[in-house]
Amino acid sequence: MRRFITAAMAVLLVVTAIWGLTQYRQKQVLMMEAESGYQQAFHELVYQVDVIHDRTGEALAMNSKANLTPALTDVWRLTSEAHNAISRLPLGFMPFSKTEEFLGASGDFTYKTAVRDLDTEPLSEKEYEQLESLYKQAADIQKDLRSVQMSVLDQNLRWTDVAQAAASGDEPKDNTVIDGFNQIEKKASEFSEADIFQASQVEKSVSDDALKKLKGPVITKKEAAERAKEYFQIDAEVTSVESSLKGASIPFYNVAVVGQNGEEASMDITKKGGYPLTFTVNRTPGKGRISLFDASEKASAFLKKHGFEDMVVTNSAQYDHTGVFTFTKKVKDTLVYPESVTVKTALDTGGITGLEAQNYWKNKKDRDIPEPGLTEAEAKKELHPKLTVMESTKAIVTNDEMKDVLCYEFLAENGTASYRIFINADSGKEERIDKLTEAEASYG
Repeated sequence: MRRFITAAMAVLLVVTAIWGLTQYRQKQVLMMEAESGYQQAFHELVYQVDVIHDRTGEALAMNSKANLTPALTDVWRLTSEAHNAISRLPLGFMPFSKTEEFLGASGDFTYKTAVRDLDTEPLSEKEYEQLESLYKQAADIQKDLRSVQMSVLDQNLRWTDVAQAAASGDEPKDNTVIDGFNQIEKKASEFSEADIFQASQVEKSVSDDALKKLKGPVITKKEAAERAKEYFQIDAEVTSVESSLKGASIPFYNVAVVGQNGEEASMDITKKGGYPLTFTVNRTPGKGRISLFDASEKASAFLKKHGFEDMVVTNSAQYDHTGVFTFTKKVKDTLVYPESVTVKTALDTGGITGLEAQNYWKNKKDRDIPEPGLTEAEAKKELHPKLTVMESTKAIVTNDEMKDVLCYEFLAENGTASYRIFINADSGKEERIDKLTEAEASYG
């Protein structure tokens, strides 16, 4: 009888332990899912404010009513998405009403100006000043959000800790996130009190079907693995090679590798011809030790090594400790923006951590570049009179009808921001305008 009781107790203890472990694991899974949701909402908010800042900056430099309306409409849409992202964050400790009030006022202003006929009722001088205020406020919020983002990444802070503290009514020991959002709220309040609103990069691409035009023999999984390993600057061991699912616009292999130090990386490579579409090294770079310029040089050398010829840097930016560069094909004196790639470089080691080349392969073709119908001086007259031109060149871009158009490209500034403006070389139409980041390369 004693043995039976002992055995029963042992079984009960095992069952209890298993139940406890299962409950713990389930709790951990739920915590991870919650943390992932908070992180996603926060990064969406940072991105949306980034784009609001850029689009309002572009609107300030626009001289074409046809482009101004969609730019303002974008800001209106993004303010709504930012509201949604804020609502998904655990911000119970602080009132965030002033920031949401600012976003609401911004959305109302841009919506009201976007829906009216700007040809018959253009922006007034006062509305232009209001747009400038929106741009400056977005810049302040953008700066503070990025500061919070850096703290979260550098200190491995968890949003679930903030959420749990909010639920229990106890303020968390680490106030980095709370302080950052309080600073944002304070600045939004300052703009609200000033009665600002009392009145009213990646290039377009053709269809994925364009990848079907790529030429070359079909490669095997083994060949895909060998080609992929050449792109990774780590002593990589291939862990898997998987074929794309049925229905993909073009069949490709996904090659997964792991480095000696545990770095995980993956690459998509086409079955036909073995063209690299994307690759990513999943590691968080440490503190930056090389300049953005040196990082761009390493990215340029990487592209040349792998057969991307005549590519020049047309855009550069720094996110945390990573340099992100856009390289564009240059044919004689003309930039061909449809044939662009994005390269990421870690600023601690200078290693290449990412490549995005799908648009490059979709748009790659032999082009006969026509002579422009307008002179550069004639095209320059179509720019906003407040802009000062710093550089110019010829460029091919993709218009709203997905057709290539020859333009004059002007790098210009208005004293507070810089822009890349494309004027149709035949009609003088303002085809596109991009606000530039602070770290911006010349044409090369």
